[in-house]
Amino acid sequence: MKVSRKLKGFTLVELIVVIAILGVLLGISAPTIFSHLNAGDVVKCRANIEQLAKLGLKYASDMGHRNLLPTSGMDDDEDTQRVNEGDGWWILVAQELDSTVLPNTKKDAMKVATIFHCPGDKRAEVVDGVLMKATTKNVSYVSWSDGSEDPSNPHSQIRTVGKKHLDNLPWLSDGEPVKRKSVVDFASFRKMVMPALERHSNAILVAYASGVVQQHKVDNEGEQDAKELFNRINPDKLIPMGTKGRGGSSKRD
Repeated sequence: MKVSRKLKGFTLVELIVVIAILGVLLGISAPTIFSHLNAGDVVKCRANIEQLAKLGLKYASDMGHRNLLPTSGMDDDEDTQRVNEGDGWWILVAQELDSTVLPNTKKDAMKVATIFHCPGDKRAEVVDGVLMKATTKNVSYVSWSDGSEDPSNPHSQIRTVGKKHLDNLPWLSDGEPVKRKSVVDFASFRKMVMPALERHSNAILVAYASGVVQQHKVDNEGEQDAKELFNRINPDKLIPMGTKGRGGSSKRD
């Protein structure tokens, strides 16, 4: 006896139900998937900053009694005629890593290892293990400065000799670099660091002058939260630049 088989497709109602179920499942699983991906970016980024902090301290040690951490506002010296040190702290740090490709002329771009790029930074496409052009678009970290090397230049190098509480002195953090500029006050923090919050679920990784790396989180990106985050990262300057201290005068602690 031959049985007749007829293929029957889904009805419109059934398709709508299936799509709705898939949407619910995706909505439940997506945050977990993205959080795992984000967690991987944080781990990689933290490893980058920890290694950069060690290289920064190595550079400072190589400076001898001066013990200076480089920033984006340091002056050129006669030993780097092919590059402009003021363009980025990464020039001298990359040399400590011994992975720098110096340009033949000032017009050519310098290349550095991908350790200077956070995987959560989507401003540029970078392949692991491949040297990249050392530009403000590729480098994912910004320098901080207290202007202690040159009081006339707030972006100058950080002098660590004889200072206490180096754990309270930020030197490097997530951010978007600006040539010849370091984070020196709340205005520069808001411009250079706050855009990087989206990389790690509203968190910023910071390397301090002692080499310690900390993660600071913020609930949202409102003005008050930004100021609170700035003060938490930089506790020795309790009042952001441009705000009024006691007695009605603007000050920095």
